[in-house]
Amino acid sequence: MLGRFWFAGLAMLLHPMLMVGVIAIPAVLAVPSVPQDLSEAAMKGAKLTAAQAETLEHQLAENPQSLSARAQLLGYYYLTGSNDPEKHAEHVLWFIRNMPESEVVGGPLAQILPRLNPDGYLEAKAEWLRLIEESPDAVVLLQHAADFLRMRDRALSVSLLERAEAVEPANPHWATELGRLHWREAHNQFRGGSDVTGAARALADFERAYELSGTAGRANLMPDLAVTAFAAGDQRKARSHAEAMLAAIPPKPRGGKFIHYGNLVLGRIALSEGDLEEAGARLLAAGRTEGAPLRTFRGPDMALAKALLERGEPQVVLRYLELCLDIWERGQEDLRDWIVLIEAGRVPDFDHNFLF
Repeated sequence: MLGRFWFAGLAMLLHPMLMVGVIAIPAVLAVPSVPQDLSEAAMKGAKLTAAQAETLEHQLAENPQSLSARAQLLGYYYLTGSNDPEKHAEHVLWFIRNMPESEVVGGPLAQILPRLNPDGYLEAKAEWLRLIEESPDAVVLLQHAADFLRMRDRALSVSLLERAEAVEPANPHWATELGRLHWREAHNQFRGGSDVTGAARALADFERAYELSGTAGRANLMPDLAVTAFAAGDQRKARSHAEAMLAAIPPKPRGGKFIHYGNLVLGRIALSEGDLEEAGARLLAAGRTEGAPLRTFRGPDMALAKALLERGEPQVVLRYLELCLDIWERGQEDLRDWIVLIEAGRVPDFDHNFLF
């Protein structure tokens, strides 16, 4: 169970990181040279056996600066569910104190879950805040500290990202990060819906990022703009962004996301206008993503499907679920269960398969 929880945490938290700015590491930190494959070494930890992990621990006892060994152990304790949160926290704290700029400490592998190790979490949080106090304009430290805190202290995480944006106001990365954080907060408050005010805040962040971005960056932001605009109640913007998204579908596999969410946004708009036929057509179009699988634990969005079921349209929803069998590799069992329930005249709760 623990391993499954940690892997889900990895999927939710993992996202592209931009290493921006140059930071001055306080003199008290003895920073070893960083091998280019440190993240790769950390991911190798998932394949370690208990005996191999013990051997690496012995190596570290003799040579605490063995970065490859420490990175592998960091991955091992996080990814394998080895039931030793104290050992995991020990390695996280070493990286924070000695290499806070390292990519491994800026990602999910360095998360300490308070429910498993409250003392370790509080100690790591205190270390991050100490580093920020010593280097208040170090944007990499601000990013890594915000990453560490985003799941447990979103208000503080937001404030750190805002500080980073103040240091680099022309960098779209910070507005994008703030948009994702504000959107997650707005969405998590309402299962199957969103906080309109929070969605509007996220939309403003994404719009700011869009204005600062180049062509590629703007394309990446299109799904975020369309979804948050709809959730914020601005159907004019939502329609505009969704139509633009469908007119600029990128190559596979990224194009699947554009097809899926572009059509779902337009389908939700059609449903709000009472056009069930158009809403159903858009739902089916959302399921035809040219074979590009939605490689997430969440899978395809079910909000429009649920709404159409409640409006008495089970056949189009069943066809959509059949299409989703080809695009959601991880959700085969869920999809088949939902099909059975709908054929029996029931409306599934669809678990947490709602983005907006």
